[in-house]
Formats: sequence, structure tokens, C-alpha cells
Amino acid sequence: MERDKRLYPRSKVRWPVTMTTSVATVEGETKDVSSLGAYIQCQEPLDPSENLFLSVRLLAGSPLHVFAEVVWSNSPGLENKNGPPGMGVRFLW
Repeated sequence: MERDKRLYPRSKVRWPVTMTTSVATVEGETKDVSSLGAYIQCQEPLDPSENLFLSVRLLAGSPLHVFAEVVWSNSPGLENKNGPPGMGVRFLW
């Protein structure tokens, strides 16, 4: 069993997310979130190193807005090997 190498704990939460880049808007959903980043499941993952603006719709209150950078991406077609299509993002606080 491989040990989790993350420095910060993640919470499993499912929040709708709108991701905006300079050329597109993509809808997705968080699967887990930490203070430094998140895994976002979406049908059209963005390329690593791409910057984006996230609007996260929380269960209560106003949406959370934050800039982020794609750290890794799991494209459709690789779901069986690496999980569902999506991407890991790092928040740019």
C-alpha cells in the first residue's frame, strides 16, 4: 500500500466549480480539497501549468473565488488507470 505523500490533509467534498481560462469556461466538481489545492473532476481537463480562475459554489454562503494552476491532468480515456477524468490544481493565494 502506497503512503499518501501530501503535506496537508484533504477533505472529501463535492462542490460544483466553474473554471475560467483565457480561452474557455469548463464546469466540474471538486472531489477533495486542502488548503493548498484540490482535485477537480471534469470531462475536459486542462493542461498542466495552465492558470485559471475558479468559482467554487459552496453549500452555504457566497461562492469562493480563487486563482489556481493545473499541476497534473487525467484525460478522458485514462479513467480506468488513473481514476475519472479531472485535474489536480494548486491554489495561487
